[in-house]
Amino acid sequence: MWVFIPLKDFVQAKQRLSGFLSPSERRCLFQAMVEDVLDGLTKVESLERIILLSDDPAAGLLAEHYQIDCWSERALAPPGLNSVINAAMQSVVGQVSTAMVVHGDLPLATVDEWNQVLALHRQSDAARITLVTDRHCDGSNVIIASPPDCLTFDYGRESCHRHRIQALDKGIPLEILERQGLSRDIDDGDDLAELLSRDWGSRAPKTLNYLRENGLDQRIKALTAGEANSAFIKTDVVRDS
Repeated sequence: MWVFIPLKDFVQAKQRLSGFLSPSERRCLFQAMVEDVLDGLTKVESLERIILLSDDPAAGLLAEHYQIDCWSERALAPPGLNSVINAAMQSVVGQVSTAMVVHGDLPLATVDEWNQVLALHRQSDAARITLVTDRHCDGSNVIIASPPDCLTFDYGRESCHRHRIQALDKGIPLEILERQGLSRDIDDGDDLAELLSRDWGSRAPKTLNYLRENGLDQRIKALTAGEANSAFIKTDVVRDS
């Protein structure tokens, strides 16, 4: 099995956190999350190859550090997450029977979770899809496809629903899973607030260390608390009017 991790330009990553973090802070946070993901995946013995999809020099340095591959997005397809991933899948048809696409903002994932999901997918040799959704059952955090081109990847809002409908239309078995770490992508302020509000044990060490060592955890807690108070005040005003 080959694993593909699409990574945007690190400077442009996590735009939905712009109200909480500066561009340089978002870049560093994203890199910490990707490193947590790679620290886990590189310990999964059954994976044959891990490939980053990015033109950012930082991705190339990560690939060198972890001794994995990095493919240029521009060399694969026109800009766009879906076009790049689908082109990557087409390029490996005949070389590998199964491909897994993983997002880089899953720092809470554990090696045990990866092994569990992979073992479930391997229970059959037939064409099939395994999808790990997010905690809102909306997104597609992890997709395992056998063969790699059995699904046209279609990320965006409600991608889980679209992938399910597509699998039904094609008659391909699809299993949708949830896992504590794999289903928690860090995408907005609420996700960060939850990350910082719980004891995750040994999960997400680099991500949490970056936030805490730079005092960003306190800033995020204050800002998210301020948003909650503002929403409460607005609700009271509406009730009183």
